[in-house]
Amino acid sequence: MTPHPPGPRGLPYLGSLPAYRRDAAQFLTRTRYEYGPVAKLRMGPYTFTLATGSAAVQHVLIRNKENYCRGQLYKQFELVMGRGLLTMDDDEWRPHRRVMQPAFLRSALAGYFPSVRERTEQLLMRWERHALDGTPVDLVAECLRLASAVIMDVLFGFDIDDRAARIKEVVDQSIDVMFPHGTFQEMLPLWVPTPRNRRVKRNREQLLELADDVARAPAGAGEMTLDSLLRAAARRGEEGWSREELRDEILTIYLAGHETTATAMAWSLISVANEPAVRERLSEEVDRVVGQRSVEYADLESLPYTKAVIDETLRLYPPIWLFPRDAINDDVMDGYRVDAKTSVLLSPLLSHRDPEVWSNPEAFDPERFLAPSGRPPQGSYIPFGLGARQCVGNAVALVELQAVLAMITQRYRLEILPSSMLRYGDTLISLRPMGDVFARVHVRDGNGVA
Repeated sequence: MTPHPPGPRGLPYLGSLPAYRRDAAQFLTRTRYEYGPVAKLRMGPYTFTLATGSAAVQHVLIRNKENYCRGQLYKQFELVMGRGLLTMDDDEWRPHRRVMQPAFLRSALAGYFPSVRERTEQLLMRWERHALDGTPVDLVAECLRLASAVIMDVLFGFDIDDRAARIKEVVDQSIDVMFPHGTFQEMLPLWVPTPRNRRVKRNREQLLELADDVARAPAGAGEMTLDSLLRAAARRGEEGWSREELRDEILTIYLAGHETTATAMAWSLISVANEPAVRERLSEEVDRVVGQRSVEYADLESLPYTKAVIDETLRLYPPIWLFPRDAINDDVMDGYRVDAKTSVLLSPLLSHRDPEVWSNPEAFDPERFLAPSGRPPQGSYIPFGLGARQCVGNAVALVELQAVLAMITQRYRLEILPSSMLRYGDTLISLRPMGDVFARVHVRDGNGVA
């Protein structure tokens, strides 16, 4: 009989749940190094298979994808986003993806760029005061504010500025709900009036109010904006989109899109600030290609090192660092048994640091993405997932991240304050830094010197 994979025994009844709750990323990293690319975990009443090797990742997401569905852990996401592109399984997902795909094609990117540039210019102007008086900026909050404004402006033609602070608080609380912490309150049905459940309902109501305001606002310019496509789908009888479907897709794209982009943006700025050699080469490229003029969409192709910095950021700090799939039937993966109705955990954070694939995997080295050998094996680099369910907005996110990094590099040098918390990996859905990150802003002069 095919054996189950090896793994930590843990405690009676609780298994490895206490270790996971103390530091999820550290525990899973230790499990990977002690037990290999496929490992078995017991956490309370649940059994998980941790799959981090490239062959196992390909098996789940490509080769035998019909046997794996989104699963029970995605029910947590539905508490916040509802039934949207992220939480649906294939039969529901395909028609929704078909409706939304045109808004994310590469042919649409040039049309989005002016909004990305304008919103980034607003950030640069806000930072002028901080550069003059020496007060630090809250880097994560600034990245969240920028990414939130960009995604609403670009995809929906909606200005969220007047409610940005209030929505950020709701989003922060909602994201904390979306990934299980292993607490007793999470196991109770939503109708039980616990403080957590009341907060979940209250935040969901505020997010639905935002989605309704987006849906009621004048349609965004152009026939291929996501806003126009969603409205058209809601009107078409053959698609049968309801008000609830429209609201849930708006929330899915907004919540998933801006949180992940902001997280990657923050880590790219932190990494550049803390790596003088990277900062020097990045500055040289931006100065040589762009100089003192405005960054244009056409410039991005001439900024390969800037793109490599983003790629390396997504390798070391993938915004979605852990995601599940549930096995429908019994399966065999890398010679080990996976039982039906158990969950497989995939972790870009661990796959991206596999020493069998990546040389010096803990180092921040953009050069690895410029090497003649090209991309690593399929399944070992999955910041946006893999296969048919790969993130629909990956091309938009990459353009935004590259443009923002180039524009900030052109104008400023950031200094991360020593008091900043650069730890990550609690049970939040995204890999946000776990504490505040403050940066001092220094203006670069016309010769590129800060």
